[in-house]
Amino acid sequence: MLQKSRILIIITAILILSTIGCSANNPAVVTGDAQAQTTLIPQVSGKQVQAFYLDSCSGCHSPDRRGATGPALLPARFSESDDYYFGVIKNGKPGTIMPPWGGQLNDEEINSLVQFIRSETAAESQVWSEKDIWGSLEVITPEKDLATEPQFDMNLDNLLLVTEREAQSIAVINGDTHTLMGKIPASYRAHGYTFSPTNPRWAYNMGRDGWVFKIDLYTLKPVRKIRIGLDARSIAISDDGKYLIAGNYLPATFVILDAETLDLDKFFSSHTTNNEGEEIDSRVATILDTSPDLVGPYFLVALKEAGQVWRIDWSDPEFPIKKLEKVGHILHDGFLSEDNHTFYLAAQTDNWMAAIDVESMQVIKDIETGDIPHPGSGAAWSADGRHYAATTHAGEGKIAVWDTDSNEIVGDIETPGPGLFIRAQDNSPYVWADSVFAKQPNRIIVFEKEAPFNVVGIIEEGKRTLHPEFTTDGKFVYVADWDGNVVRVYDAVTLEKITEISGTTTPTGIFNSHRRSETLGH
Repeated sequence: MLQKSRILIIITAILILSTIGCSANNPAVVTGDAQAQTTLIPQVSGKQVQAFYLDSCSGCHSPDRRGATGPALLPARFSESDDYYFGVIKNGKPGTIMPPWGGQLNDEEINSLVQFIRSETAAESQVWSEKDIWGSLEVITPEKDLATEPQFDMNLDNLLLVTEREAQSIAVINGDTHTLMGKIPASYRAHGYTFSPTNPRWAYNMGRDGWVFKIDLYTLKPVRKIRIGLDARSIAISDDGKYLIAGNYLPATFVILDAETLDLDKFFSSHTTNNEGEEIDSRVATILDTSPDLVGPYFLVALKEAGQVWRIDWSDPEFPIKKLEKVGHILHDGFLSEDNHTFYLAAQTDNWMAAIDVESMQVIKDIETGDIPHPGSGAAWSADGRHYAATTHAGEGKIAVWDTDSNEIVGDIETPGPGLFIRAQDNSPYVWADSVFAKQPNRIIVFEKEAPFNVVGIIEEGKRTLHPEFTTDGKFVYVADWDGNVVRVYDAVTLEKITEISGTTTPTGIFNSHRRSETLGH
């Protein structure tokens, strides 16, 4: 009888796991002999296949595999053999943003992915409710027990926080001395960062698994954490330092938190209608905060599949919303003009940047830029008496530059291939961008701020380089080498390499603490 019970437990656990999967940091709980049997479920990069898909594939193909920037991965649309799809996963697909996974996954793991996308999708949705959010709040180190002054020799306005993508940690680099100071424990693939504009000791980070951390920069320690969802991307802070806002891919929700305690202040559903009037659950694409001194005390929330932007007044305790519909299809990254009056937002399958007037909440113009605009956290600058902004593209090797007064394209810069991130800085004469999706993904493009935006150099070094970030004084630029496990520092004018900072694991995003003063959106 006991043996039959054990067998029943094992079978039940396998059926549950194969149906719903689990995230990397929220595994389904099994006990006894059933725990040993979970190895029967296909594993990809140390995770169950569905968890790997949610982490690494759903950003382009959507969590429910119905497609977004990338095509739908549903059994009904597959017309090729397994060998064909195996080859696409292993080698990538030229002319698209599909990268090659053969360098990271073995053939067995790739075959597991092929079988997963051949399978029927789960009918049930994955839920993380208000009750779940409240129940996840944890005080790691009470604020009263923290040091009252910095415990390291540091400039709080020139710290570089570096995502260690596969290490569940954040490396902290002193931007004055270009030295690694230490590491902060984090969650899976630390993604969004924001810094308190009113108290320089506090930083905030959110992992892709939905955990939001309050971080003490005095001690380089996490202080509190709360889980706002299962698959998350965007976070911002109000200019008064009181409220955090964070949004999910899964489930279709976003929240406003008390920045001091991380208590949940407001819970929002992003179940709405798309451009065609169909009811959908829409992922939250990006979130920004505007300056009340420039335009108003607002959060701007872009809903990816819905093609909508919601403006929330954070100065009102009721957090009222004004909605703008039919902005575009598959919204993604966005940033603000220098005066905060215009919100530039990528509509990736329309191949334009939507210019949105923040005060009137109307689309001013659709700026046709190129294939799959991807501006990252944005680049906007002033030069030769004019105001400019630019975006890289995930679908082609081009940087598009436009005049932010007329919203007309004024320059196209050819790059070695598709890229993800572009940055400018007031004290530097140049703009820097990566081309991380190029066939040779280790080249950084540097061009002049003034028209005609001449390329002054292409840095070709390392293995897979991305996410250039300036130091606060604009004298140096940091570049992450994802596969090389180093961060390189370059002179922002001569482009000469100053040093390499080792000791980082799969570094990707780099964020300077001086972003607390940036007007492109926190």
